[in-house]
Amino acid sequence: MRVIKILVAVMAVLILIGIALVVYGLQRDKAAKQAENAATQTMTVQPEPPISDGMDNAGTPLSTDSEYEEPLDEPFGTINVDLAADETLLSFKVDGDRAFLHLTGPKGARIVVVSMTDKSVLGQILLMKPN
Repeated sequence: MRVIKILVAVMAVLILIGIALVVYGLQRDKAAKQAENAATQTMTVQPEPPISDGMDNAGTPLSTDSEYEEPLDEPFGTINVDLAADETLLSFKVDGDRAFLHLTGPKGARIVVVSMTDKSVLGQILLMKPN
């Protein structure tokens, strides 16, 4: 009976060592991938007044199913978008080579359009409440 207890304890130690090695390997792989994508670029986005034709016409949709582009498969590095005070990211969508970030804050909501190919902010859409 004593031999069985010793064998169980040894197996438990071996299992813990195996789990620790798996976690170490995953962390090492993750760190290597992050080092490859180390190129960063920071952009400051300032709110701008909305563009309107003066007739309250709704704009055309951003894309349709027939215009769908395949998303980028290659890594695009890190793109930093500065947020205003107390502004949070509600959601995001990637469509082709563009990312759409839905941000909200105390001054209202906006959608920031980011190009994933040249790592630049293409523009923003301010979501305004009607008067």
